[in-house]
Amino acid sequence: MEGPRDIDEITTASEGEELDPAEAARLLAQTKRDAERQFDLSPPWITVLGAVVIVVGYGALWLSTRGQHPYSGPSPDAIVAVYVAVIVAIAASVKVYQRATAGVSGPSVRQQRSEGVAILISYLGSPVIQGAMKNYGASHAIVYGVIPAAGPLIIVGTTVLGIAASKADWRQFGAALTVVTGGVVAAFVGPSAAWLAAGIALGVGVAGYAAATGMARPRAGRLRWARTH
Repeated sequence: MEGPRDIDEITTASEGEELDPAEAARLLAQTKRDAERQFDLSPPWITVLGAVVIVVGYGALWLSTRGQHPYSGPSPDAIVAVYVAVIVAIAASVKVYQRATAGVSGPSVRQQRSEGVAILISYLGSPVIQGAMKNYGASHAIVYGVIPAAGPLIIVGTTVLGIAASKADWRQFGAALTVVTGGVVAAFVGPSAAWLAAGIALGVGVAGYAAATGMARPRAGRLRWARTH
């Protein structure tokens, strides 16, 4: 399918030949519909896949640390399983992103990429704190439990909160707020339970965002249908 046409392309065409106003309006409306159908970077199914990966991954980390006295951290098998699951989810997300943005450019794409860079950089906050705590002789419960479980939720979650607020994206804002709240809870429930609390918060936040997005799309489609009939 041909990708969405840029408004400048339509304008350039109109400079070479006269366009009927009705035809110009039709082309602009078609461009908008094409963009809405094709330029979709977060389809609900990929978000649901992420929620499943989160629940399985954090569940494995929690089970591998449950009952440890003293706490020593997640088992290597659990860590490998989580990394494999995350790599699969990221690969699927990248594939969807590449298909959605193929041949598309403009402010929206640049904004999405800038937001992605900001979120990626914020992920570095937790490992940096974790390394500092290890350097200062903190216990395994802190270095391999509370910080890696709660830290990313609080640091990355607040980054997403700011991005969502700047765009008035209240679905994303609500999901990020759920994640940040879960991170705060995870920081106070102990090193093993922290993984469980973090997994629940992330799963609920991501699944809730997918559900809200899925419900909004049929409503938007009905509104567009009503305007054209």
